[in-house]
Amino acid sequence: MNSLGNNQYDTFKDRRYAALFWSTLMMLIGLLLLAFVVYTPIHGSGLEPYFIGALPGIGLLLLAWGFLRFRRAQLDRKKRLTRPPLSRDELRVARSKLRNGMRPIKHPAPRVPDTNLKY
Repeated sequence: MNSLGNNQYDTFKDRRYAALFWSTLMMLIGLLLLAFVVYTPIHGSGLEPYFIGALPGIGLLLLAWGFLRFRRAQLDRKKRLTRPPLSRDELRVARSKLRNGMRPIKHPAPRVPDTNLKY
């Protein structure tokens, strides 16, 4: 029997759609709870007309804040992925590993000393 996680979003091939669906659903429920928690005290105190007029401004501020957070995350990701250039020795070792298929470097066999001294 398949688990609920495997059957998310009607067994789509791409599992990211299930994560997108659940995160959107949880955010919607969270926003509804937040609206209830914020609206209840405002409704009881008589500030409802002022709050309704301020909702577009609050929405724009939240949208700008989200956009700035998104851009900051993108810039941080770009900074994190940059690496300093390799030194000449590191490049040599990396090229030899690629050429040799990650086998250790084989040094040439030592030369046999010339013992025939008759010229």
